[in-house]
Amino acid sequence: MPSRTPRQDKVVHVLALTALALMMFISPMFLMMIGWNYDAPGGSGPMRFHPATYTLLLLYIVVALRDGNPLGSILSAFNRDYRLWLFLGGWVLLLYHAVANQSLPAASLVDTFLLPLLVLQIVIRLAPETRASMVRLVHIGFALNALLGIAEFGSGLRLTPYVAGGILITDDWRSTAFIGHPLGNALMTGCYTMILLLGGGFLKGWHRPAMIGLQLVGMVAFGGRASLVLLMLMVLAVLAKSVLRFMAGAKLKLRHAAFLACLLPVLVAIAGTLFDLGFFDRFILRFTEDKGSANARIVMFELFRGFTVPELLFGPQQENLAHYVHIHRLEFGIESLWVAFILFYGVLPSLLFFTGLLFYLFALTALCQGRAWVVIAYFFIVNSTFLGIAGKTIGFAMMCLFLLLLLPLQARAAVAPAIPAGRARLAPGTAPC
Repeated sequence: MPSRTPRQDKVVHVLALTALALMMFISPMFLMMIGWNYDAPGGSGPMRFHPATYTLLLLYIVVALRDGNPLGSILSAFNRDYRLWLFLGGWVLLLYHAVANQSLPAASLVDTFLLPLLVLQIVIRLAPETRASMVRLVHIGFALNALLGIAEFGSGLRLTPYVAGGILITDDWRSTAFIGHPLGNALMTGCYTMILLLGGGFLKGWHRPAMIGLQLVGMVAFGGRASLVLLMLMVLAVLAKSVLRFMAGAKLKLRHAAFLACLLPVLVAIAGTLFDLGFFDRFILRFTEDKGSANARIVMFELFRGFTVPELLFGPQQENLAHYVHIHRLEFGIESLWVAFILFYGVLPSLLFFTGLLFYLFALTALCQGRAWVVIAYFFIVNSTFLGIAGKTIGFAMMCLFLLLLLPLQARAAVAPAIPAGRARLAPGTAPC
């Protein structure tokens, strides 16, 4: 194996940060605005993939070439954990079934599920300096995303038009910010905030509560009901744990008590002012008047009545599915990951694939702290309330990337020293994963 050169490491460093920036700041709506038909009918084949997919694939190749023997490098990455082979096998079978039997596009399965596999194999081979820089970019990205979402909510203007399925939506107040679709925004923001609540992210002092507070306000602007309710339950659980620890005799630092004494009245005043200004009114209306979204989640089960058992086992023809969706007037489409997967691919292919996906999740969490399972559970529960990863999205890859960066297995020894000092370089020989 040839020795790595600084130039090679620099290329990997730049590509890794570029891929992360593309994932966080270039949404499908932004791509539509610039004429990249990513998530709409029509358009050329290359435009069906997100730019981050091309960047990560290039990065994967560069990392393999840097190791000297590209084929051996790729095989060793899979052989390091056999569960990745099982996931890849399930993905290939589902991809073949989708293209050959269901006439579904391959781009959806590539962006949604191949990207996370590339992310896992890339991140564990990045230099500590690169991972530390990516951690800072994640924090900066979510701070800017929340601020932009709040600004869009208050002004009624959007950085990019709200487009879904090639249709411009003008009667929805929810912010899109950088990440794009409001539900996707709420989900990603919720995953990030959940990681911070669990102690990940390497933020010190007042930075952690300040970032959590900013993201919670941003969640209101994105209007994700399930995402925010589950996140608030987690906030309450963390607060309850802190109170119980204090009552059990845990010490409370004087500076922390003084900080809370000053902060709480300020937060109450800010919340009261926002409430008087009507900041929460539109979000509250999401629970009382959701334009039929909740009813659509009930009506969608009627779709199963239109198909025979063999069709449900192996997936109905998509033309027939589209016909029944139109008959039942499901304007919002199929708003459940699980229902959509069955109706797109069939019960048996879906079970086979999700078995492989479970192996991937075990391989992922083996590189992260055990609390990563809480974030994964949050991700899939929220996905159960809308199309989510049954459609085309890079959200799953983003969640996996955040776990590898913000909740790595060797967190304290590797990345934490680099963050407070504001430097990218870490101690020699340390690695988060």
